[in-house]
Amino acid sequence: MVENHQHASKAAIALRAFRVPAILLLIIVGFYWRLTLTRQYIWLDNPDGVYQVLPWLQFQAAALHQGELPLWDPYEWGGQPLVGQVQPGAAYPINWILFSLPLRNGFIRHGLLQWYFVVIHFMAALFCYLLCRDLQRSRAASLLAGAAFGLAGWMGTIDWPQMLNSALWTPLIFLFLLRVMRGCRTVASATLAGTFLGVAYLAGHHQIPIFVSLAAAGFWIYLFFRSGRPDWRLWRPALAFAVFCFLVGALQTLPAWEAGKLSVRWVGTPDPVTWNQPVPYDIHTGFGLFPLSILGIVIPGIVRNANPFLGLGLVSMAFLAVATAWKQTAVRFFGALAIGGLVFSLAGFGLFHGFLYALLPLLDKARNPSMAIFIFHFGIIVLSAYGIDNYNSIRASDWLPRLWRFLLAFAGVVYLVLLFRALGSIQGGPDLDPIAMVAFTALLLAGTLYSWAWGHIGSRTAYVVVFSVMLIETALFSGAGWRNRDSPNFYFNKILQDPDIALFIKHQKGPVRLEIESAQIPYNFGDWYGVDVFGSYLASLTTNVLRVQGLYQARMLAGVNFYIGTKPIRPNQVEAYADSRGTRVYSNPEAFPRVWSVHRVDSIASEKEILVRLDKPLAELRNRAFVMGLAPDLQTCAAADRVDLLRRAINSLAVTADMQCKGMVVVGETYYPGWQATVDGRPAPILEAYGFLRGVVVDTGRHRVEMHYQPKSVYWGAALTGIGLLAAALIGFWPNILRPGR
Repeated sequence: MVENHQHASKAAIALRAFRVPAILLLIIVGFYWRLTLTRQYIWLDNPDGVYQVLPWLQFQAAALHQGELPLWDPYEWGGQPLVGQVQPGAAYPINWILFSLPLRNGFIRHGLLQWYFVVIHFMAALFCYLLCRDLQRSRAASLLAGAAFGLAGWMGTIDWPQMLNSALWTPLIFLFLLRVMRGCRTVASATLAGTFLGVAYLAGHHQIPIFVSLAAAGFWIYLFFRSGRPDWRLWRPALAFAVFCFLVGALQTLPAWEAGKLSVRWVGTPDPVTWNQPVPYDIHTGFGLFPLSILGIVIPGIVRNANPFLGLGLVSMAFLAVATAWKQTAVRFFGALAIGGLVFSLAGFGLFHGFLYALLPLLDKARNPSMAIFIFHFGIIVLSAYGIDNYNSIRASDWLPRLWRFLLAFAGVVYLVLLFRALGSIQGGPDLDPIAMVAFTALLLAGTLYSWAWGHIGSRTAYVVVFSVMLIETALFSGAGWRNRDSPNFYFNKILQDPDIALFIKHQKGPVRLEIESAQIPYNFGDWYGVDVFGSYLASLTTNVLRVQGLYQARMLAGVNFYIGTKPIRPNQVEAYADSRGTRVYSNPEAFPRVWSVHRVDSIASEKEILVRLDKPLAELRNRAFVMGLAPDLQTCAAADRVDLLRRAINSLAVTADMQCKGMVVVGETYYPGWQATVDGRPAPILEAYGFLRGVVVDTGRHRVEMHYQPKSVYWGAALTGIGLLAAALIGFWPNILRPGR
């Protein structure tokens, strides 16, 4: 009987542990009913999502189902490093789960994409709930804060999954940082905090992790000097935090560092910038919040770049927390965090951001400071949990009547303004509806606080009203802009309109590489359908390709043998196919084969010579290549070689070359570090032919040339990430590894 009772107690404890996560999941699923309960909407209904993000996800899912790790993307611009681009999220383990799930007709399932979005927000909500519980907040207050973090504010208005995935780990980072502050297994806690920050860097976007890193740096500075002089005992946890952040994030940061130095990036300037060129401060200023946007925190519609709206419900609860519990260390910390995030997001309107921009290396890469409003939202949401819990102190203070009077006055002023607007026109306009809704929630909050203070309603009822207000205000923006898939110009439909063109291309004999009229096919056609395109919608591009991409000769050298558009762009193009939309496929007769041989290679001394040397007739380029530095010693012969592309996969290719004399085999693929070549199984160097393609020197006779993408930055990054995760698990979750308080 005793044993059965113990088993029943353990089962009850387990059920209680899963109760709140289940409630949170139900809230998230219900809130996103458009995605979970209908097939009429999709969260990726925006240009970036459909044209760029969805093709990235599709390419990676298709690659995994073909049994290949998508380290290289062969379908964009003659081939581009995938992991190094960061934004595809190729290094993020949770994405791997999505990619490994069953496809439908070779494509990623739309229903899985909907649930992927829901799971992202559920994880964010759960992690914030755990943070609040670790701060000894009640289950009710933690539940509200968790749901608010997952649904409201920045997390509720951003639709880029790579940004959301990097932000959702923030509560866990600060959960363990605050444990360090409390002296709870400081090294182990710092290790886990650094680990989760490293995971945030893996997720696919650098912006929020950089802002969180700044906030964490501020935390460590405060901790070192909070007693008035440096506390050198903290050097071990601080070092553990930095080391594990580096180790765990290495799978993404090392390839990104390599690619960044070899690529250019579009940042809003007339021309893209290189790694060594800082993003101009004018760009940061243009992407900052304006001071008027501060009103947008509670008045919907005042938006400058990022949406600052959070709502009266959460802000009121945070205000009560600050007013009644400022002496608590955590309240002061999250208050300072929120203010710091808000001031930083103002960019040029606040000295704080400009000073750090000038002082800290790499901060210029986070070119959109308005996104730091995420830090403000996070701080306010955690504070709201303290406001909800401080019932007794709120009732006993003078702040409660002040707050409900303010809410009444706010609602009155808003309704008065709306009345005048309505009298001046027949309709107030759809932009006024959210403002009217917030005025209504102000009245609802004022009445609730008044009734609760005088004992007319209980604390549970007041909590339900506050929770409802939060959901009502959140729904004004989170998912409200998603359009029905039958709406005109529904972006997602654009990616489904060209299957006939793709089928025609895939039925062609031999390698095919396309150039595409972007106005006719705006999305990344190559990644979506798995065909080569000399083009694509990217945030960065390797410098060698950008340098030559506008030259007709370079496109022919890259084997661009078809053009897709509404009309030809060159006199010699021949129409090969047309679909019902008026999209036509034209062949380029002068395109080079994907592989060929040359027996004359010249040496050039500078990058400026590349464009000069490419400005030659194609017949001359066909027989004469050039490389940077010392040219190889080749042999000229009259007989023709035979070079064939035997196999091409995502990360590898194989060529057979029957050479009549010593020459160089040229492959029409982008030259990039990490590609390794063998000739008959023996290593051979790869030369950068024509300034952007790959070449391998081959002796007389029949040979097999193979190339494999084996990037050291990815392999070293994967090793360091694996070591970091394993060590973090041992240090953080094995109680006997470190003594408590160490």
